[in-house]
Amino acid sequence: MSAIKNYPQINLKFPSLDVGDAKADTPSQSPSLFITDIQQLILNAVLKGDACMKPRWCELKYSQLISSTFVIVLKSVSIKDFKKYHSCFPNVCRDFNKATEVISSAQFGISTECEFFKVQINSIQLFKYGTKKHQKNLFQKAIQNKVSSVSPNTIDAFPRTLLLLNLLQMARENYPLPIKSKWGFYDDYIFSKESYEKVTDKSPIFGLDCEMCKTSDGVYSLTRVSLVNEKLETVYDTLVKPKHKIIDYLFRYSGINEEMMRPVCTTLKDVQNKFRTLLPKDAILCGHSLNFDLDSLKMFHPYVIDTSTIYNLSGFKYQKSKLKKLTEYFLGKQIQTGDSGHNSVEDAAASLQLVQLKLKNSIEFGDVILDTNLTIHKTEACNNSTPVYKESSSPNTKQTNEEGVAVDDNRKFFVNMSDSATHRSFFDLLNEHQKKSLVIDARSVIDMYSGEPGQRISHGSDEEIVSTAQKKLYDNDFMWLQLNSFHNLLQTNTDSKEADIQKCLQTLDSHVGTLMKTIFSKALVTLILTGRDNEDEDYQNGMTLVKIS
Repeated sequence: MSAIKNYPQINLKFPSLDVGDAKADTPSQSPSLFITDIQQLILNAVLKGDACMKPRWCELKYSQLISSTFVIVLKSVSIKDFKKYHSCFPNVCRDFNKATEVISSAQFGISTECEFFKVQINSIQLFKYGTKKHQKNLFQKAIQNKVSSVSPNTIDAFPRTLLLLNLLQMARENYPLPIKSKWGFYDDYIFSKESYEKVTDKSPIFGLDCEMCKTSDGVYSLTRVSLVNEKLETVYDTLVKPKHKIIDYLFRYSGINEEMMRPVCTTLKDVQNKFRTLLPKDAILCGHSLNFDLDSLKMFHPYVIDTSTIYNLSGFKYQKSKLKKLTEYFLGKQIQTGDSGHNSVEDAAASLQLVQLKLKNSIEFGDVILDTNLTIHKTEACNNSTPVYKESSSPNTKQTNEEGVAVDDNRKFFVNMSDSATHRSFFDLLNEHQKKSLVIDARSVIDMYSGEPGQRISHGSDEEIVSTAQKKLYDNDFMWLQLNSFHNLLQTNTDSKEADIQKCLQTLDSHVGTLMKTIFSKALVTLILTGRDNEDEDYQNGMTLVKIS
């Protein structure tokens, strides 16, 4: 047992593939893994206890014992390539046991390095980073910068964009995401708009709530949807006829009965079309556990605020408070009372009012984990009928640019939400913790990060990259090396012959084998096959393999 504790360990939580089995397939119910997820693992390995979030897809034990961290990237190689040319990867199969499919960054119109080196930080993480000894002024500076961008036409104490869920949060909260996968989970989902504009601090917020009934196909289907604006006016409220027969009206929760549904002709398609007409291109939707509502609507939406994540009365990160309790405690109102079920207009308005209340105060308001002045007593949370908040001071009133840009591929907005969204440079985070980093890559990538902390070396060939990496192994806490030969082969010769492809993949595998023999013990090694954009197919996702050397 003591020997185990003296060695770092990594255990996968997500379903994985057996690397040695060419026919192994990703389980159909596997959660989606993103490059950002891998980024979170690396940050935990490098920053140790100073990392703000633990990776959701694996467990890293005794991270303080990790000697160094290496990320080896095989550009444009996909999981399909790995399976098809499995015999070309003997070294990978020898050095790694398990692999996990990764959603290619190309699906969002960005490169792997762009997604990896851009750290999305939500409001809670931003607040927590401000408490770290290496970054005690970060939170104050960031908030000052953000508050200075608040529009004079709002009463927000800080930009509403700071409350938006980022891609990783949406994945954690099981929001429907517009990703391509073999299993086609969201094939019948549509975007809430034909195109979007960038979200700003002046983007309108709409409260959304849906009611569902159980139908004969065994799912909970949409039967009522309500949308309210920031004036708490009902913008849209309608009953919806499910495609399949209702077998349980769930009246206790939905407030819907057979008599109410008898004359209803509005379909889900009608509702989707109405949403596309009603919502502005930069609309923010808010609600309580809004992922369930968007699922019932079968819609993707990039800009969401979830009151179940921005408020916390329990003191535990993953123990959520019910909307009824939050409304009673903070708004002094009673909702969801009696035996007549929920009222979706009332619930949508309550969620929106909670968001407005937080925006009038502070980011930490309403969260006992962050707000040390907020003391929650069980009797108060259940019985208090008086709002417990204090009015905040007037916000700074500097004007910001509200221009939005529509793009053909709406998936991009799920990663690049806005210019005002909170992001940190991966290299800045490492530098602030006195961690040394080295990137060895093609000139085009090196030039992108020329002004960042850390060391960068460009090479034109994979052989040079591997050779330099071997010489620099002991000099850095983090090393990134991307091998580009397969990508270059596909770019220069779109009709590459099988023999050329196999030879290139065999060479890449040989490089991986060489590096793995050189890397010293107790190092975290992550191998990323990035996948690629492929016009001839629906997807070309990648995969990641991790191990402690």
